[in-house]
This record gives sequence, structure tokens and C-alpha cells, in this order.
Amino acid sequence: MHRVSELKQNPLFLNVPEDALREAARVVTRRQFGVGDVVLEQQTAGEALHLLVSGAVRVSRVGPGSHGRVMGDVYAPGVIGETAVLGGGERSATVVALTDVTTLMLYRSHFKQLLVRHPQVLWNLSAMLVARVTALNDELIAFGLNTEAALSHVFSGQYRQRVAAGVPDPATLPLSITDIMLRVSASRETVVRVLRKLERQHFLTMTAHNITLLDPQGIEEVILDELNALD
Repeated sequence: MHRVSELKQNPLFLNVPEDALREAARVVTRRQFGVGDVVLEQQTAGEALHLLVSGAVRVSRVGPGSHGRVMGDVYAPGVIGETAVLGGGERSATVVALTDVTTLMLYRSHFKQLLVRHPQVLWNLSAMLVARVTALNDELIAFGLNTEAALSHVFSGQYRQRVAAGVPDPATLPLSITDIMLRVSASRETVVRVLRKLERQHFLTMTAHNITLLDPQGIEEVILDELNALD
């Protein structure tokens, strides 16, 4: 079954028994989204999660005072929308397709049955959530240093995501200056100044819509240098 092979690629179904894959394949619904389509919308009911089969999405959230921030990108295979499904509440963020996207939608009732009947799915979910908390902690540390460390963290993290997802040309990141401003909550002047500095140091080049990393390893070490400077 085609859906079974797609489910096998998703971290939520890593190393689960074949019967769990077949059970999930029977209840998921395939969805297609074009570039710019809203996959999930903040403050709407969260009745289903989506397993990304192909493509990439951008996650953003409007917080207190109507201040918006880009939280990050998710590449296939990945999972979005699980927080509202687990908590039984509203969506905590808006998710928009960066590319053409295919997902397998899994409703809460079916998801709960899978978690009860197949503990490995629950274990995988726990591992995913732990990884997200760890990534958030790393981000808070980097963002607390300065804008240079924040940008280095964002760029190196997205590069690793793109490599893991097998995206062609992973060093070219689809980020405009506005995207970066919303990602790190910094002014245009500050972002441009730091980007120019990193460009002069030959870590990257930039265009209106992309950042191309010339030295992915070096850009990651910027954060370590900032941390060492505090010692």
C-alpha cells in the first residue's frame, strides 16, 4: 500500500509494527496544498494533525499585542498540528505552505486509538516533543546572546533541516530580510547590519529572497564563539 510506505518515512511511525502502519493507512486522508495556502490557522479548532509527505511549511504565531513572529519551518517528513490534537484546544500557530505540500491528515479520535493500541507511536511522539523542547532551549540561549548568534542559530538549524529532508541545494535558504526580521524579532536595520557583517566574513551571500550559506560549519561556530566570549 502506497500510504504505508509514506507512513514509514514519518518519525511518528518510526519502527512501529506493520499492523499499526496498515491501521493508520486506512484512516488518514490525503490533502494537497499550493504555495501560500494556509494548512492550519491559529485559534481555530484542532481536530486533526498532519503528517508531511512532501514539501515544506512555515509556522508563525501572533502573540500578545498582536505581535507576530515566525517560529520556524518544517520539512517533510514531519508532523504539524499535534499540539492542539493532544491538548484538545485551539491551534497555537498558523502554518502556511512554502512549496507545494502533500500531507496525510489524522483525526484525533483515530490518533488516540493508535496511541492506545500501539505504544511505539506514543514513544515516538514523546521523543519528538522532547527534541522540540531541546531545540527551543537552544534557541532561547542563542537569541539571548545577540542578533548575530540568533541569525547563526536560525541559518544553521534550517540548513540541517534541509539536509535531513534531502532538499536540493540545502545551503540556499528561502529567507528574505522580512522573514528574518519576523524570525528573530529584530529591526530591519539590525538584521541588514548583521547580514552585511556575515557577508564580509564570507559566511554567506544574500539576495532579495534567499540566504546562501558559503560556510555552514563556520556559521554554526559563530554561536560557540559568542558563548566562549562570555566565559
